[in-house]
Amino acid sequence: MEDTKLKCKLCGRFFDDEEMSEEHYPARSVGNEDIVALNIVKMLDSFQSEEIRERIKTKLSDGESIERISGDIFDNELAESLYPHGRTARTLCRKCNTFLGKYDEAYLKFFSLDGEAKAIKGFSKKTKLHIVKSIFGKFISIPEATDEEFDFLEFLKNEMATEYHGKWKIYFVKRDFSSDLMGMKDIGTGKIEFDEGIVYELSDDKFIYNLMNFEKHACFEMTNLFDILKKDYILVKGVGSDGGYHSQILLTRLFSEMI
Repeated sequence: MEDTKLKCKLCGRFFDDEEMSEEHYPARSVGNEDIVALNIVKMLDSFQSEEIRERIKTKLSDGESIERISGDIFDNELAESLYPHGRTARTLCRKCNTFLGKYDEAYLKFFSLDGEAKAIKGFSKKTKLHIVKSIFGKFISIPEATDEEFDFLEFLKNEMATEYHGKWKIYFVKRDFSSDLMGMKDIGTGKIEFDEGIVYELSDDKFIYNLMNFEKHACFEMTNLFDILKKDYILVKGVGSDGGYHSQILLTRLFSEMI
């Protein structure tokens, strides 16, 4: 019987397909509406195009920002529609998806205020915990973690839980031009393995999150998600010159699509 049913990744119960939800990861309200893919072949060609370079120079001389120019090139020439209605999964039953939606309401406040420390420090502890749980909850649905048995499910299911002492950690950065190739925001998911363990990635229009089962490498500057609960919370912006985990995961995914 269970072979024909789907297992909810939060409560662990089995349901018929029509009893499962169509959950967005990340939430639709934070940029997951019309997901496009970067055409890597066209992108490489554009780097060598004299016509593209001249067009960029002309627009820069006319006062346009490099962010706007690159965004126009991405939207009109390099992007291909991948998920017109947003990226979704069927990993949660309707009840669990509705339950996690309460956490997403708190995250939307964080997202709307750009995660800025001054504003977030004024949030209640309950709201901050809901933000943390919202992000942990989204990693349940990414396809790369289909077979992963996460130990933070009880932390998510208990709305009153204030502490998590498991093996998984989330680090994040706020996006800037260093994190987005030519200013093109990629909100894909990914996975990369190191000798120390596994790193999963999930992002939205403003932030890049990495879930990992080991302490992050010291060379990568990122904010621990639980730091938003602290008075000395500092938001790290950008991935720096080394690109962080994001660049490794992005390049791995892009080049795998070329094979």
